Amino acid sequence: MAKNLISRLSVLAVLIVFMAACSKKSEYTNAIPADATAIAAIHLKTFADKAGLNDKENEATKKKMMDALKSGTNAATFQQLEKIMQDPSKSGIDVQSPIYAFSAVSFPYYTLAARVSSQENLRASLDIMAKEQICQPIAEADGYSFTTLNNSSLLAFNATTALLVQTEGATQMEEAKKVITNLLKQTAENSINKNKAFEKMQKQKGEITFLASIGDVPLECSSFLTSILPSNIHPKDVMLQGSLHFEKGKIALQFNYYSDNKEVDAMLKKNEKALMRLSTNSLKYFPASTLAFLNIGANGSEFYNLLLSNQEFTNNFTIARAEAVKDLFSAFNGDIAIGLLNVSMKENATSFLAYADVTNGNALKTFYTNKKTLKLKKGYDILQLGANEYVYKTREMNLFFGVKDRLAYATNDELLYKNVGKTIDKSIKDTRYASEMKDKNVFAAINVEAILELPIIKMLIGLGNEENQMYYSLASQIDYLEMGIKKDGEGEISLVLKKEDTNALKQIADFAKQFAGL
Repeated sequence: MAKNLISRLSVLAVLIVFMAACSKKSEYTNAIPADATAIAAIHLKTFADKAGLNDKENEATKKKMMDALKSGTNAATFQQLEKIMQDPSKSGIDVQSPIYAFSAVSFPYYTLAARVSSQENLRASLDIMAKEQICQPIAEADGYSFTTLNNSSLLAFNATTALLVQTEGATQMEEAKKVITNLLKQTAENSINKNKAFEKMQKQKGEITFLASIGDVPLECSSFLTSILPSNIHPKDVMLQGSLHFEKGKIALQFNYYSDNKEVDAMLKKNEKALMRLSTNSLKYFPASTLAFLNIGANGSEFYNLLLSNQEFTNNFTIARAEAVKDLFSAFNGDIAIGLLNVSMKENATSFLAYADVTNGNALKTFYTNKKTLKLKKGYDILQLGANEYVYKTREMNLFFGVKDRLAYATNDELLYKNVGKTIDKSIKDTRYASEMKDKNVFAAINVEAILELPIIKMLIGLGNEENQMYYSLASQIDYLEMGIKKDGEGEISLVLKKEDTNALKQIADFAKQFAGL
């Protein structure tokens, strides 16, 4: 067990060196293919500084790690690892250059590229890893040396460049070896360096800077952006460029999207006309404890024009129904605000509330008058409750909606319906994130603190194991998650912590040390 721990610490020591970096352009980027569809520069030297790993308070932690290494390795191995821990440049990797993570059409493997400063020191580091049975002994190929880790990762290097390639199986690894020969011989003209967007990315500030087509961004990161794209625009035609920052009290991902295709870029500009700056007039109607909140500045007429360019819409709506929908959308002009107020395991206990600025209530009346054209299912109906007040009845729930003082509303909670238009004493206007909506066209927030207070969450945590308790403890440091988009595709996603005066990365590092008992 001790040997296994030492092996992991040895890997960590070397990989920290591989990824420690600050921005500096150098020839090793010539190995990155020109057709790279996703690329990120990782500046882990800045990570280490912001995490406080070099602070005096962490000297004791470093000593514990070195003592653990010393007790489980031979003298030669410990001596080399100690050199790397004290001076990362002894690893053979240039710690003054960034690491680049990329994937490409011509080289479809997740790959890290780093600059080699000393091939001799790099070989010494890998020899240590081979003795610890972390990697295979160094072998030679056409124009480079290589080793393998866990039979799936291939580390190839020459005098200037190191490539760590993730493959699946022996066949992919052999294919990668053949392509690597050409990659390591590439000139700047045949590489990513000829890409102007890459040059722009290198000038950005941040712990991680990136450039990718939305179609190549991991689904969990790109699903929202993909969902707001028109159906006639393919995600691969839209580029996402941005940077990740660790700041006091928050982690911020700044981005903007655009297209190198002039036709697609023109369509994106056209679509932006459907959005307008938020007025935030509806915040006073939502409690500060709202679990999730979405606010969109909508130009209904322009949004309807976008619907007309959607083939699915035009194929499924008759002219009469389309006209009714046109009247409905055209009435919306301003904020559309939607809030999730409660979630429960009880039937029909999940409640939401929505408000929207409208020019008049005639559209809803027309919609009600033409309800027969909607061809509602048996047991479903729309009933009028009063002047501009309606309810959509289904077998699962009742949806109350209407217009009051040029403010459209909708909710599935009868109590909320009876209190429509009444301001809340402690509303979203009083939250920390309310001020972040300024100059935004779209804004969303998830109130992590309020979610953790839900009875259902507390019950699940109480029934959970030690790992669940750890996740709960980590989540309890978070206040909320927010996302905002301005005009021209500029936006930011931020994870905001409760402790505002300490860098977010240092807070994470301190939590990790506490959990690991260091």
